[in-house]
Amino acid sequence: MDPNKNTREEFTNAIVSRPIPEFASPDWKKYVQRSQVLLDKLAHHTAMAPNLHQPYMTPANSKNKVYFEWDFVGRTLSMFYALDPNLQGLTKQEKEKWQDAIGRTTFTKMLILDTRPGMLNMMMETTYPDQRGAHPDFGEEILELARHLDD
Repeated sequence: MDPNKNTREEFTNAIVSRPIPEFASPDWKKYVQRSQVLLDKLAHHTAMAPNLHQPYMTPANSKNKVYFEWDFVGRTLSMFYALDPNLQGLTKQEKEKWQDAIGRTTFTKMLILDTRPGMLNMMMETTYPDQRGAHPDFGEEILELARHLDD
C-alpha cells in the first residue's frame, strides 16, 4: 500500500483483516484479535469521518481523541505483527517489543476508560489547542472493547 495514495480506511481494512496464523500463541492471538476489533470500531466512529477517506499520510482534518486512539492502536498492532506469532525463541529485543506492545495495550485501555476530563483530553488539548472542550464520546461499544483489551 502507498501511504500517500491509500486512505486510512484502506489501511485499517488491511490491518484488521490480516489473518491470525494457526500456530499463533494464545496470548498473541488474544491481543491481536481484540486490537483488530477495537481499531475497526475506532476507524468507523463518527468522529473519524473527516479523516477516514484521506490518504494515510495527509494531516488529519480532525485531530480528536478518537483519531489519536485509532493511530495509537494501529501502531500497536503493527508492533504485534512484527513479532513471531508463536512467541517462541524470541530474542531479548523481541521480548522487549512484546512487553512494549502489551504496555501500549494497557495504556490504550486506561486512556479510553478515563472518562472524566482525563489524561487523553489533556493530552489532546495540549497538543492541539483547537480541540479544547471538543472531545467526542467513544460510545459504549468502544468502552466495552477497551475494558477487555488485556484480560
